[in-house]
Amino acid sequence: MQTERRILIALDALSITEASLLSLVTMARWLNASLAGLYIEDSRLLAAAGLPFAREISSLSGEERLFGRDAMIRSSRMASSRAQQLLEQLSSQQKVTCTFHTESGMLAPCALSHEGYDIFFPGRIRTSARPRPPGLSSRPSKPLVLVYDASPQFHRALEVVRRLAANGMVSDVTLLSETALPHEIADQLPVDGIRVHFQRVESIHPGDLTCLRLPAGSLIMMSKMNFEKLSATELADLPDLLPYPLMLIA
Repeated sequence: MQTERRILIALDALSITEASLLSLVTMARWLNASLAGLYIEDSRLLAAAGLPFAREISSLSGEERLFGRDAMIRSSRMASSRAQQLLEQLSSQQKVTCTFHTESGMLAPCALSHEGYDIFFPGRIRTSARPRPPGLSSRPSKPLVLVYDASPQFHRALEVVRRLAANGMVSDVTLLSETALPHEIADQLPVDGIRVHFQRVESIHPGDLTCLRLPAGSLIMMSKMNFEKLSATELADLPDLLPYPLMLIA
């Protein structure tokens, strides 16, 4: 009997968009997965807000003002409430089981401390991102980057790709690998309805993902165990550097 797939979505104030949440909820529906929303109140920002000399600058007016801890907490709670309402609304529409809770800490370390989940990082909101031109289809098909690492999780990831491709959510797959692919893996790659590419790279270390130049909207999928290679500092900083949504397969 197949174990129920569970996906934890790691959120903070800079990663909440309706488009990213809808994409994940739709993905969960086709994978018959349940969702666990996890909103992280950034402990580093809360600590900085408590300092007497802390200031913030408005991105609209350029006005400088005190960066108070109470105001920071209120802002974080409002963002958490908005994320919960949006995720629960979309999950209800797609008939996906969903839970939600909030923790204080750092985004990636907190998310990875939860065992038994695939983990989804939506990626940071980029103010320079260009809006979708009018008239384009709203179909959620997107390019996907699959990282090969010879782990058992890779085979689970490949099955996820097949399920998403069968339901029209993946149009194009690029396989990243440090080595040539074993024949048994290469034979499994042809998947009906999608284009598959192979790209040899010097390193699949998670910290090197920030250097990749990928099509806009790409989803990176890789084994969760690869994140054991990251130092505490690299793990804490990665969400700020990664411009792409990231799915970690447990």
